[in-house]
Amino acid sequence: MSEELVRIISDEIASSPDRAIPFRRYMELCLYHPRWGYYRREGTKIGKEGDFYTSSHVGDLFGRVMSDVLEEMRRFFLPHPHWMLVEVGAGDGRLMEQMIKGLKEKGIGRDELMCCLVETSPYHRRLQERRLEGAPYPLRWADRLSDLPGGMPAVVVSNELLDAFPVHRIERRKGALREIYVTRRDGRFFETDGPLSTGALEDYVHRFGLRLEEGQQAEVNLDARDWMRELGQWLEKGFVITVDYGGETAEVAGPGRPRGTLRCFSRHRVHGNPYRAPGEEDLTSDVNFEALRAWGEEAGLKPLLYTTQGDWLVRSGILDYLEDHQNPDPFSEVARRNRAVRQLILPGGMGDVFKVLIQWKGEGHPTLRGMNKNEAG
Repeated sequence: MSEELVRIISDEIASSPDRAIPFRRYMELCLYHPRWGYYRREGTKIGKEGDFYTSSHVGDLFGRVMSDVLEEMRRFFLPHPHWMLVEVGAGDGRLMEQMIKGLKEKGIGRDELMCCLVETSPYHRRLQERRLEGAPYPLRWADRLSDLPGGMPAVVVSNELLDAFPVHRIERRKGALREIYVTRRDGRFFETDGPLSTGALEDYVHRFGLRLEEGQQAEVNLDARDWMRELGQWLEKGFVITVDYGGETAEVAGPGRPRGTLRCFSRHRVHGNPYRAPGEEDLTSDVNFEALRAWGEEAGLKPLLYTTQGDWLVRSGILDYLEDHQNPDPFSEVARRNRAVRQLILPGGMGDVFKVLIQWKGEGHPTLRGMNKNEAG
């Protein structure tokens, strides 16, 4: 673990009135401390040599299908001659590279499109700059979405972003809602309970109908609410595509989740102890897409589609990339591509673990290829 980060967290705990900080603050420091946080430090995090995979690391098909969707979305920006593609939290830049390649092959002109990456990690920004060097479209980086120029139609894409937002953790104890805090004694971090640190937590529980049983824990991602508000303020016209793991309130905070959904990733292994290696492991929780849709609508973002990744990819044409072949070599290009299709869409893995939410800001109700008729209505 990072001894420097442990010291920083310990000092903040010691200076707090009750010698404890909300878990949300602990998670924020573990992931986003400017120097020692997991997403700020040097080192590979995604892919075979990292701690986890994303869909864009299963070949290039995810980005290819995404570029098909982007080309379709661009029609709703006409007659405006320019539009912007924004990826938030782009990691090593692989998905943006795939989307750019697909759009270039479709004949999208350099003068039409600006590609932007919202990235606060200097390490990841360097990876993105190297990977995207020589891109056929103008590139721009920003620390925040609001730092990008507004007024242009845009598609804002995120892939496994919201699951890494720091979360509050609540628990029902002796019939009352309590918040989980982090304290330190005898050289170790411990959890303790305390009053809710913000009234927004109780509002969330009532609004989305959380019915926690005695001793049950759940996460509340208020940063996702703030993100929807930021999107709604910045985006004048366009689409938001959110890909992440999660579900409805009953799925992420139901009786089958007595300890919530918080988990830690290290070298492709999952465990449930967020205090084992602060700053050196990824901490995540499931996204409540029911809450996300509601917050988005309040911010002016109309939900167009919500479904599983597998269903969305199939409806968006990923099966068009399958090829019949007689080559017995399992490592041939066609065999690898066909395996990638299956990995991205089949239930029991990426196909149903990941969900897709598409939102729209603007007039009307656009109909996309990946939507059912009832969704378009």
